[in-house]
Amino acid sequence: MAIFKRAASLTQDEYQAAIDKGLGRAFEEAERQDVQLSELRVVVFSDLHRGARDGADDFQRCEPAYSAALGWYLERGYQLWLLGDVDELWENDIDEVLPRYEDAMKLERAFLEGPGLRRFFGNHDLDWEEPDLVEEHLAPRLPGVRVGEALRIRVLDGERALGMLFLAHGHQGTDASDRFAWLSRWVLRHVWRRIQASQGWLTTTPATDYALRAKHDTAMYRWARARATEGAPDERPVLIAGHTHHPVFPDHPPPREDPALATRLAEELEQARQGGGTMDELAERHAELERVRAVLRGDHYDPPDIEPPCYFNTGCCCFPDRDVTGIELTTDEVRLVRWLDNEGSAKPKLLAKLAIREVLERIAGASADHHVVKPAQ
Repeated sequence: MAIFKRAASLTQDEYQAAIDKGLGRAFEEAERQDVQLSELRVVVFSDLHRGARDGADDFQRCEPAYSAALGWYLERGYQLWLLGDVDELWENDIDEVLPRYEDAMKLERAFLEGPGLRRFFGNHDLDWEEPDLVEEHLAPRLPGVRVGEALRIRVLDGERALGMLFLAHGHQGTDASDRFAWLSRWVLRHVWRRIQASQGWLTTTPATDYALRAKHDTAMYRWARARATEGAPDERPVLIAGHTHHPVFPDHPPPREDPALATRLAEELEQARQGGGTMDELAERHAELERVRAVLRGDHYDPPDIEPPCYFNTGCCCFPDRDVTGIELTTDEVRLVRWLDNEGSAKPKLLAKLAIREVLERIAGASADHHVVKPAQ
């Protein structure tokens, strides 16, 4: 699409200016709420992209993992916050989606009637920005549900303000997902959906290449970093977003294969051949070598180096491998988790964690001379 090509062609500074404006507006207009740290117990998921259960529906393969997670968190008294792009309404009409996910919405209703449910709209379910559509379509299934754009949470410890969490989907300011969402939606609904349904192609990210994703993550981080180095400590946001479909967690960069590993594995394989290694040993060594080579041939995603820890990303609930990722916010920690676990069991796999007090303290003590990430190339 021409709009995505335009985004990819912008310099980081040009792209940054648009994101700064969009996120800045959402931040200023966001609903505000105070929460005692001792009462913080929330799980945040985003980017389900629930469709019409056809070949273009990216969520249906992940529904078992998502449903398992909701059962787990419901019993543990967590609030459920859905951070946008819950429903794929660029490709589908509302009445194509909601009736096909009644069971999932019954689980969500249990949160609404119990610990709590919040919904945010993203670019793919921008319809929920309209109160009349929420009342007509969502309210019968989720009575009293509120759908907002953004939320500012002031975290308190008794009378003392520790810091702020700012939640938004993260599309704000982009051409394809904000200014020209109407055009992107038309193309996806009338062109891409037909191709995807007939060919079985998957679309799991808002950007189709790692460079554009890194550009957007960098822009969101830089926006949060600028806000985190000025003003009163309780006005410095820790941004929690979705949209890019890739988990981002400060101090925990994604693992990368070292090119030197391929050289070492090739040498070890040759040594095993010369030494008369068994067929099983050679097969195992050769398999690992080719796996590493294939990984190194592919595109790599380099998220920004985040310091201070002012930007987190939930990932998504429509990964091709049927997993979902989310962020837990508790009295003690902020955690990135994956469902299902490594054995495919209905348990969360902990991917990363930080003490929430440490996060807020590092933001409160941040200064403008913190490291600035290099622009994405």
